[in-house]
Amino acid sequence: MNVFGQVRDVFRAGETHGRALRQGNHIIAKSEDAGWHSLYAATFREAPLQITEPAIGHPSLIYHIAAPTEVSRAIEGDSREHAVIVPGRICLTPGDATASWQHLGNPEILQLYLRRSIYESTAEELFGSPARLTPRFAILDPLLEQLAIAVLTALKDGGVEDRLYIETIAQLIGVHLARAHSSHSRMRQSPPADGLTPPRIRRLLEYIEQHLGENLSLQAMAAEVNLSPLYLARAFRSTVGEPPHQYVIRRRIEQARWLLSSTTLPITEIALATGFSSQSHLSNQFRRLVGVSPAVYRKHC
Repeated sequence: MNVFGQVRDVFRAGETHGRALRQGNHIIAKSEDAGWHSLYAATFREAPLQITEPAIGHPSLIYHIAAPTEVSRAIEGDSREHAVIVPGRICLTPGDATASWQHLGNPEILQLYLRRSIYESTAEELFGSPARLTPRFAILDPLLEQLAIAVLTALKDGGVEDRLYIETIAQLIGVHLARAHSSHSRMRQSPPADGLTPPRIRRLLEYIEQHLGENLSLQAMAAEVNLSPLYLARAFRSTVGEPPHQYVIRRRIEQARWLLSSTTLPITEIALATGFSSQSHLSNQFRRLVGVSPAVYRKHC
C-alpha cells in the first residue's frame, strides 16, 4: 500500500486501451518505463485513427500537444462530437463509457489514464458518494492543462525519482475531475457563440502553419477565410480558446523548439525562419513561454 491507500502495482499498458502501442504511432515516452502506479501516461505522434474503445473502468484524458487535427468522437448513447482540436485542448472520457474515435491527422498527444480506485476514493472523500464523470470534448481547462504539462515534464525527465510526486499529481487530477467534470460539478459545456466552422478553422490553421515564418497579419488571415478582421479575432478566440496573435506566437515557439532540438542552425537563423524579427525577439518570447533561453533549451536537448 502507498500513503494514499492504493495498491502499488505498476499501471501497465495492458490495463489501458493500448492506443499508444498501435502500429504506425511514434511513441516519445511512456510511464510504464518509469514504474508509475497511480496513473498511466504516454506521449506520442498518432497515426490516422478509426477505432472503438470499450469501457475499461479507468477514466482517461487526451491533451493535444501539437498539430491541429479534425477529430470526431461518439460516446455510446450520445450524439457524435466533431471539432478541429488545437494544442492545449483536452478530451475526457469516463471509465464506464464506450467511445468511437476517428481522425485523419498526425497529432502529437498525451494520453493519460487515472487509476479507477484513485478517482473513486477521491470522489467518495469529497462528496460522500460516487460522482460519475461527465464526458468532455475539445475543452479548455487551465488547471487540468497545468497538471498535464507536469506529467509531460515528468515523462521527459525520465519519470521523476520521487514517486510521491507522481502520486500527488494523480490525486490532484482526481480532485479536479470530481469537482469540475462530474455529476457533482456545476460546470456546463456550451458551444461557443460566433465560432468558426470546422472547414474554416481547418483552412485557417493550415494557412498559419504554411506562413509561420512570414509577417502574418490579421487582415491576411481574415481574407483567407472570407471574414472581416474584427469578426475573425472574436470567432478565433471563441473557437480556439486564445487570440490569433497568441496562437501564432505559441506555434512559432513550438517550431523553434523543434529546430533547436533537431538541427544545428544558428539561433539567429531559427528566429528569422520562425517569423521573429530578431534573435532577441525570439529569446524574449521563448523565455516567457518555455521558461529558459533558446541556448539553454538546446543545450539540455
